[in-house]
Amino acid sequence: MKQRTFQAMGTDWTVLAEGCDSEAMIAAEERVRDVEERLSRFLPHSAVSRLNRDREASDPVLAAVMHEAMGFWRDTGGAFDPRLGAQLASLGYDRPFAELVGPTGSWRCSPSQELHVIIEGESVRLDGTGSVDLGGIAKGWTVDRVREGLVAAGAHAVLVDGGGDMAVCGAEWPIGVDDDLSVLLRDGAVATSSTRSRRWPSAQGRPAHHILSARHGLPAVSPVDTVTVVARNATTADALATAALVDPSGQLPRLTSAGCQAAMRTPSGAWYTTPNWSEAP
Repeated sequence: MKQRTFQAMGTDWTVLAEGCDSEAMIAAEERVRDVEERLSRFLPHSAVSRLNRDREASDPVLAAVMHEAMGFWRDTGGAFDPRLGAQLASLGYDRPFAELVGPTGSWRCSPSQELHVIIEGESVRLDGTGSVDLGGIAKGWTVDRVREGLVAAGAHAVLVDGGGDMAVCGAEWPIGVDDDLSVLLRDGAVATSSTRSRRWPSAQGRPAHHILSARHGLPAVSPVDTVTVVARNATTADALATAALVDPSGQLPRLTSAGCQAAMRTPSGAWYTTPNWSEAP
């Protein structure tokens, strides 16, 4: 089995595949880097940065991911919302997380309803105030594209791990979620959203994190601090894990009705899983 590891999108990536050649593995990494170049709000030349700055940008990847993101915004009743880029920046998350040093940002309340997203073909336009951030879905979407590309290149067993957003096919893969929790994956995906990491002190001394409530434009206050979702693809798992962390009671019925599995962790360390959770042996 071939393996390729690298860093991109601010995290570690591992790609395992059997049945494809080395060129396909190189192409997998190149695909990840291409999406990062288009969708990172920290790169001034990216399509997302151009959209936020110029209020309009044309890019096929941007349009495709934004279309998915706004679909999840509708499906989750607003619990998942890609229109919170300005709010994240205001809180101090205006650069790659590794570069956040010391207290930063303000604690201003600004809901996302002030910004409208219009998608027409490969063009995306913003109407209103604010900016977009696709960090809650871009990794999952990219994981899916890498898996698809490897299968198209002849791989019959694949695992793609982008910082914990994972998609597999062709074999049963036991995936560890926590020291005491795991899941058995086959031809599916898993993603975890958590407020235990990517935290920083705001300038006002209040702890901030990167999962925001669109209603208030501030870090979400939730009875759970970690949500793991198993779904048919990583795009869905990524977006729904974020939505369920913001609104666990409201999203749990949506998760189960969609055939997803979910595990939620309370701050005390207790895990609760849906009845269909497939524990790895």
